[in-house]
Amino acid sequence: MKKSPLTSKVGEELEILARTVDILTTVEKEQPVGISRLSEILDIPEHKVRYSLRMLQKEGIIKPTGGGAVISSEHKDFKKHLKDILKELENSVDRVREVLEKDI
Repeated sequence: MKKSPLTSKVGEELEILARTVDILTTVEKEQPVGISRLSEILDIPEHKVRYSLRMLQKEGIIKPTGGGAVISSEHKDFKKHLKDILKELENSVDRVREVLEKDI
Protein backbone atom coordinates (compact mmCIF):
# COMPACT_ATOMS: atom_id res chain seq x y z
CA MET A 1 0.00 0.00 0.00
CA LYS A 2 1.31 3.44 -0.86
CA LYS A 3 1.93 6.11 1.77
CA SER A 4 -1.05 8.21 2.71
CA PRO A 5 -0.66 11.85 3.80
CA LEU A 6 -3.48 11.24 6.27
CA THR A 7 -1.71 8.42 8.10
CA SER A 8 1.96 9.26 7.54
CA LYS A 9 1.73 12.48 9.55
CA VAL A 10 0.54 10.57 12.64
CA GLY A 11 3.45 8.15 12.29
CA GLU A 12 5.96 10.97 11.92
CA GLU A 13 4.67 12.77 15.00
CA LEU A 14 4.75 9.58 17.07
CA GLU A 15 8.33 8.98 15.95
CA ILE A 16 9.31 12.47 17.13
CA LEU A 17 7.52 11.94 20.44
CA ALA A 18 9.20 8.57 21.03
CA ARG A 19 12.61 10.05 20.21
CA THR A 20 12.01 12.99 22.51
CA VAL A 21 11.00 10.69 25.38
CA ASP A 22 14.17 8.63 24.79
CA ILE A 23 16.21 11.82 24.93
CA LEU A 24 14.48 13.01 28.12
CA THR A 25 15.09 9.65 29.78
CA THR A 26 18.76 9.75 28.77
CA VAL A 27 19.15 13.32 30.02
CA GLU A 28 17.73 12.18 33.37
CA LYS A 29 20.35 9.41 33.61
CA GLU A 30 23.36 11.24 32.15
CA GLN A 31 22.86 14.88 33.11
CA PRO A 32 24.44 17.18 32.35
CA VAL A 33 24.75 15.87 28.81
CA GLY A 34 25.35 17.58 25.49
CA ILE A 35 24.02 17.08 21.99
CA SER A 36 27.00 15.10 20.72
CA ARG A 37 26.94 12.70 23.65
CA LEU A 38 23.17 12.17 23.36
CA SER A 39 23.58 11.53 19.64
CA GLU A 40 26.28 8.98 20.37
CA ILE A 41 24.41 7.21 23.19
CA LEU A 42 21.11 6.99 21.31
CA ASP A 43 22.51 6.65 17.77
CA ILE A 44 20.35 9.56 16.61
CA PRO A 45 21.63 12.29 14.26
CA GLU A 46 22.62 15.49 16.08
CA HIS A 47 20.07 17.62 14.21
CA LYS A 48 17.24 15.40 15.50
CA VAL A 49 18.64 15.50 19.04
CA ARG A 50 18.87 19.30 18.82
CA TYR A 51 15.23 19.53 17.64
CA SER A 52 13.96 17.36 20.51
CA LEU A 53 16.05 19.25 23.07
CA ARG A 54 14.67 22.53 21.75
CA MET A 55 11.11 21.22 22.20
CA LEU A 56 11.86 20.02 25.73
CA GLN A 57 13.48 23.34 26.60
CA LYS A 58 10.55 25.30 25.16
CA GLU A 59 8.21 23.27 27.40
CA GLY A 60 10.45 23.99 30.41
CA ILE A 61 11.25 20.30 30.91
CA ILE A 62 15.01 20.66 30.52
CA LYS A 63 17.42 23.52 31.04
CA PRO A 64 20.64 24.18 29.14
CA THR A 65 23.83 24.57 31.18
CA GLY A 66 27.47 25.00 30.28
CA GLY A 67 27.96 21.26 30.78
CA GLY A 68 24.89 20.23 28.79
CA ALA A 69 21.19 19.68 29.32
CA VAL A 70 19.72 18.96 32.75
CA ILE A 71 16.15 18.17 33.71
CA SER A 72 14.01 20.78 35.43
CA SER A 73 11.53 20.30 38.23
CA GLU A 74 8.79 20.26 35.56
CA HIS A 75 9.81 16.88 34.14
CA LYS A 76 7.69 14.77 36.51
CA ASP A 77 4.54 16.76 35.73
CA PHE A 78 5.32 16.43 32.03
CA LYS A 79 5.72 12.67 32.28
CA LYS A 80 2.38 12.36 34.09
CA HIS A 81 0.72 14.60 31.49
CA LEU A 82 2.24 12.55 28.68
CA LYS A 83 0.96 9.30 30.19
CA ASP A 84 -2.53 10.80 30.37
CA ILE A 85 -2.37 12.00 26.76
CA LEU A 86 -1.11 8.60 25.57
CA LYS A 87 -4.03 6.91 27.33
CA GLU A 88 -6.46 9.26 25.54
CA LEU A 89 -4.76 8.52 22.22
CA GLU A 90 -4.93 4.80 22.92
CA ASN A 91 -8.68 5.12 23.53
CA SER A 92 -9.09 7.05 20.27
CA VAL A 93 -7.14 4.41 18.34
CA ASP A 94 -9.31 1.68 19.88
CA ARG A 95 -12.48 3.52 18.81
CA VAL A 96 -11.23 3.92 15.24
CA ARG A 97 -10.16 0.26 15.13
CA GLU A 98 -13.60 -0.84 16.36
CA VAL A 99 -15.33 1.16 13.64
CA LEU A 100 -13.05 -0.26 10.97
CA GLU A 101 -13.53 -3.81 12.21
CA LYS A 102 -17.32 -3.43 11.96
CA ASP A 103 -16.84 -2.50 8.31
CA ILE A 104 -14.99 -5.73 7.48
